[in-house]
Amino acid sequence: MKRVIVFLSLLLISFSGKTQIQEISGAITAFNKFPLKNVMVVAKKSKNETITDDKGKFKIAVKKNDNLVIIASGFESYSYRVKSKDRSLKINLIYKDKKKNKDLALSAGYIEREDLEYGLENLATDNNVFSNFTDVYDAIKYVLPATTIITENGEKKIQIRGPKTINGSNAALTIVDGVIAEDISFIIPSDIIEIKQMSSVSTSLYGARGGNGVIVITTK
Repeated sequence: MKRVIVFLSLLLISFSGKTQIQEISGAITAFNKFPLKNVMVVAKKSKNETITDDKGKFKIAVKKNDNLVIIASGFESYSYRVKSKDRSLKINLIYKDKKKNKDLALSAGYIEREDLEYGLENLATDNNVFSNFTDVYDAIKYVLPATTIITENGEKKIQIRGPKTINGSNAALTIVDGVIAEDISFIIPSDIIEIKQMSSVSTSLYGARGGNGVIVITTK
């Protein structure tokens, strides 16, 4: 009887371990346009590795809450914490525009010379990481990790500092393309050029409204 119990326990453990594995497919691009081939994709927890094909696509088995690391010489490294709902990812790597990086990217065969040169000349605004996020709030958290997403009156807001009483709100003021925006959920992450936090000196321009901090978002 004990042997049966032990066998069943081992079987359950084995089954549980297998259920923690999920397969993720993805596509890696540069300038949101050109597929990157031969790029290394590493799953830190499952310790699996793969490289992208000629279309920039890959598949890899990951564990629960695994961390994917994307490595390509000449481009900024990128990491992503896998969520249970993830099945397919689109990742846009950022090219670091330096002579040595151009040589590295081309010699590794990640991208064709004409595509890289076209991207640098015509697609500079697409050479950013924001297209990797599902919404503007994730993008803000990436750039300003100390911020917190809160809900006020049924709407998502960004909190920079601790709770305030100014205007009865704890939310930072958000400026989109020079205009105050109470709701920023409409912003498509791939349209973002820059996200920055305004200095405390500059926030005084907005009086009490800037008392909880000001976040400035520039879009295409």
